[in-house]
Amino acid sequence: MSCGRVAREVAQIGPDHERDAHEADREPARGYLFTQFLSSGINDRDDEYGGSLENRARFAREAVRAIRKEVGPDFHLQFKINGTDFNNAVFPWEGKGNTIDETVQICRWLEEDGVDAFHVSAGSMFPHPRNPAGGLPMGTLRDTYGAMSTAGKHTVRNLLIFRAWPTGPLFGWWWRFRGGRRIEGVSLADARRVKEAVSVPVICTGGFQTASVVNQAIRSGGVDAVSIARSLIANNNLVQIWEQGMDRPPIPCTYCNKCLANATRNPLACYEEARFPSSEEMYRQAFSVFQPLPAKEPRA
Repeated sequence: MSCGRVAREVAQIGPDHERDAHEADREPARGYLFTQFLSSGINDRDDEYGGSLENRARFAREAVRAIRKEVGPDFHLQFKINGTDFNNAVFPWEGKGNTIDETVQICRWLEEDGVDAFHVSAGSMFPHPRNPAGGLPMGTLRDTYGAMSTAGKHTVRNLLIFRAWPTGPLFGWWWRFRGGRRIEGVSLADARRVKEAVSVPVICTGGFQTASVVNQAIRSGGVDAVSIARSLIANNNLVQIWEQGMDRPPIPCTYCNKCLANATRNPLACYEEARFPSSEEMYRQAFSVFQPLPAKEPRA
């Protein structure tokens, strides 16, 4: 199947599953299919879809045009993209991947093709030391990663690294080191660069849980919005906490990433025991998803 046909098939997936929706967010960042074409650190093709930046962007541009043709002008189409790939963050011998300058040019092209907003992330794979930035809970991964062992080319290798000594502890240290010290707003600088280059809204991801940081990012014009995941897992009333005048939750997300490491086997929840009165309470909250909601009283 040609790349052009694949791009058209991708365009068909969205409308078929989102026909009653009003917007769609394509996930081209963090190592998924679009990144594999866009990134100079991954794409080793020698045809019209590889080599130059223009060629590497061809697949994404064809897909966006096909989606826009299918859904029309009034359907909101959002594109998530790595600001910087940092493709060699884990394995230094790999190519570095795309720079922010290359991403800016790609975003300019994609805006011309019909993208309504950009969602700026980081890292050419997922998880990545910069996304979600923070710890890599090796103890948890030793127990849960087995569910992934048949799901990829390198998953068995990864599982052996995680479970062995001293490779497991060393890999965890290397992961934290390569992620850098900044966690909250780690991609803000890249998002600002994209914002300066396009005329559509720009969203940024990156561990946000401090109201003043979010306010500064938006009011400075660096971004139009931020996206939040882990911080809402840790404190699903985060917005209400801000409304009460607190700048940061009393028990904030620790960025341990145990929520991510547990996701292959357990409900999506916070598994940082230090945030709870007891391990029993932690598991009670995590597994409350299986508890049925109280029956609603019938209307009179």
